Amino acid sequence: MKKALLGLLGIMLTATFVPSVAKAEIGGWSLAVTPYLWGAGIDGTVTVGGHSAEVSRSFDELLKSLDLAGMINLQARTGRFGLYSDVAFIGLSDSTSVKDPATGATLLNATASIDEWLVDFGASWAVAQWGAGGTGTKGIVDLFLGGRYWSVATELKADSPFFAGEPSVKKTVDWVDPIVGARLSVDVTPKLELIGRGDVGGGLGGSTSKLTWSASALLGWHFTPLLSAYAGWKYLSVEREGDRGSTVDLAMSGPVLGLAFTF
Repeated sequence: MKKALLGLLGIMLTATFVPSVAKAEIGGWSLAVTPYLWGAGIDGTVTVGGHSAEVSRSFDELLKSLDLAGMINLQARTGRFGLYSDVAFIGLSDSTSVKDPATGATLLNATASIDEWLVDFGASWAVAQWGAGGTGTKGIVDLFLGGRYWSVATELKADSPFFAGEPSVKKTVDWVDPIVGARLSVDVTPKLELIGRGDVGGGLGGSTSKLTWSASALLGWHFTPLLSAYAGWKYLSVEREGDRGSTVDLAMSGPVLGLAFTF
């Protein structure tokens, strides 16, 4: 598990979006491919069948249960028009055993696993841009419209000498939230860049989240026209009411680090 994570850390050094795309040549398409690492902790409440549980785990705590993680952002742009997609996968698992207090014998081994996909997608339009072709500060403001796809698959396995086989229970929940938002990118110097992004979505009934929103702030350094490094912070919140009294009210936040490759 840790070897897989270390391998991913070697390549996932990027930010959640690549504003350097905004400075592509007006007449053609520019493509940014961005693997990244978001070291997020989680905090909130989950209710199932009328029973609520507080969830509060730091990134260090989640790291102990991490099996695999992969995150990549893709952006394409021509002139004022842009397309984007951001894909994140996180696989977590944890095991526990129940022992007989008298004999110390294992009565039950249980393993719980969670696989989560989070995919943002959509299109953007630059409503304002300044400094293009000049020597002063350059900046761009994009408005975007898209969706946020959630998929959470859970599996519980139990192994005990008191029954045959290895019973398991699986459940997958997925949905898509519409989102709207804005992104600001400003070159403070020819090498240094400030980026801010925010969005809000959901609110279309039981098939979507009651509310989801995110906000990010990044500082970027351009080594070359093809290679940039970013560091910042990202916050993501979701509130959703499911069937049979199940609800989710969670917030994820943590640092973002990375390298962006622009073609």
